[in-house]
Amino acid sequence: MTIERPMPPTAFRPRRRRLKSLAFLPSLLTVGNLLCGFAAIHFALRAMHEFGAGIQDEHFRTLNSVQLERILPSWLSVACGLVLIGMLFDCFDGLIARVTCSITQFGAQLDSLADVITCGAAPAVLLVTFMTQQLAGESILPSPVSEHFLGRATWISAAVYLAFSAIRLARFNVENARSDHDYRTFRGLPSPGAAALIVTFILFHEHVVQTSPLAAGVAVYAMPAVAIATAFLMVSRIPYRRFHRAYLVGRKPFGHLVVFLAVFAVFWSYKAPTLLVLVAWYWASGPVEWTFRKLRGRRAASLVPESSPVAEASTDWRIAGGE
Repeated sequence: MTIERPMPPTAFRPRRRRLKSLAFLPSLLTVGNLLCGFAAIHFALRAMHEFGAGIQDEHFRTLNSVQLERILPSWLSVACGLVLIGMLFDCFDGLIARVTCSITQFGAQLDSLADVITCGAAPAVLLVTFMTQQLAGESILPSPVSEHFLGRATWISAAVYLAFSAIRLARFNVENARSDHDYRTFRGLPSPGAAALIVTFILFHEHVVQTSPLAAGVAVYAMPAVAIATAFLMVSRIPYRRFHRAYLVGRKPFGHLVVFLAVFAVFWSYKAPTLLVLVAWYWASGPVEWTFRKLRGRRAASLVPESSPVAEASTDWRIAGGE
């Protein structure tokens, strides 16, 4: 007679998955992206010292370089510049991971976590800081309990932007894991493009506030609406082209080179306005192309005779319960 010995408790424990190695250089660039977002939040809070800590910033130089101060004249513009640098890190970490064939789930998750900070939390904090500075003269404080409509709208727009950027990145991770995922386009505005619009709006205001008060005023009051529209574009299903695939990689017509050089020349002279126009053009490209595609499809459907086999098949499909 044999007596079965009970299994030890440790035998029923599932084996823990342990990360034994990682792609070092792409992960290092992703961490750089994360730290740029953290530094941007720091400098955005530094711009609020005048309102919170009572420290007057005019007695301190923004940077230790006169040339850099011409480009980034305030702490808020320094924060915007750090967000843009973080976006460059975000671009190169994915590129290097693809070139070196070192794409991993760890890198994808770390990249999304970094983007939540750099492209989500940092632009939201910049938005609240910027509007606090601009509305201080009217005694309006951006807050969920503000007595003024613009104060509540500013805070709500920043909160919605942050929440939708996190939702957009979580959805991207889930859909990116599918084998049939289309890597040629984005579904919804990518979070770096959304962050770029917020920071370029602020940089544009910083550079035209002295020369064009009307344009600067329009930028201030349009900011909450732009943030809300950007948030909804992030979680939409509107397709956006991948910028490098559509305009930089592969063989392009000769006119592309001429346009690129012309844009670079204009950018060299008018940095902030040119950057805002480029980012706003990409921001609007998705809805514009989607609208033209829908109108073209409806026009093509209207040209098909009702008695044709195509029209009959379309009618049968709708009766069967299609969209």
